Amino acid sequence: MKYCLLLCCVLLGICACACTEDGTALYEIEFPSIPEAWRELLGEPRWQVEWISPQGAASLESCGNAPRLALIEEWTNPIIAYPFWPEQGVWSGMMKPAGALFPFDVEGSRIRLSWLGGVEALVYRELASASVHADKEARLPIYFNWPRFRELLSDLSLKEEVRNDPWLVDWKTVCLQIAQSGFDKRRIVSRKTEPLLIPLNAEACWIGSSPFALAFGQARGESLRLEVSSAIDTYVCAEGILRCTQGAWIWQSWNKAGDNPALPSRDYQLPDSHFP
Repeated sequence: MKYCLLLCCVLLGICACACTEDGTALYEIEFPSIPEAWRELLGEPRWQVEWISPQGAASLESCGNAPRLALIEEWTNPIIAYPFWPEQGVWSGMMKPAGALFPFDVEGSRIRLSWLGGVEALVYRELASASVHADKEARLPIYFNWPRFRELLSDLSLKEEVRNDPWLVDWKTVCLQIAQSGFDKRRIVSRKTEPLLIPLNAEACWIGSSPFALAFGQARGESLRLEVSSAIDTYVCAEGILRCTQGAWIWQSWNKAGDNPALPSRDYQLPDSHFP
């Protein structure tokens, strides 16, 4: 019943949009508010928006204001929006995206993006990639129960850490497993992590790449201790940008060399690893 009501609301929203001669409909994107800690440190972002064009091709647009997208009404379309701050060197892909699934997130002539929608849209794209060589057509993302998946992300059967921050999950691996053997919610767990001690000895307040993660402080004179996984992650403070993974890290300061001896202009540890 709940699913039927959702579909009715979606169809009513589609009818309210502006249709074009080629059978597509125009929708305006509405970005979510960024976390306050991000805004205080970096200001308002630009956005890199990614979606599937009416021709079936991957489309991309970098913008400051919300764009209008022409979408085919019959297609489920994952819309992903990466925030970025080029003046500070925080580029698209460093911070986790917002997103939406068309037509489930349609409200009239608008598509409302959210931070949880970023997880869902990326999972859709990863599942589409993983399902290219799947044996069963039913495992394609167009047949996936997306309203149920949305409910699952807040289900109490998941560990609290995953409910609080779904970006802790290795979604690429999860999607590969779905394509190979079907969906199993027991696979939705955090990546394995290990501690990494980084000798950046300065007082700082750090933000992570996930909009769900809380900012955290570092006391003066103490090295920075992080729990890192095999994925590359980004942390930002008022002094610069830190990118790290298991056994490797890169620090890039916003200050001129020598401004703060505790935070060098550039430092790194890259044993058997590299960063894009």
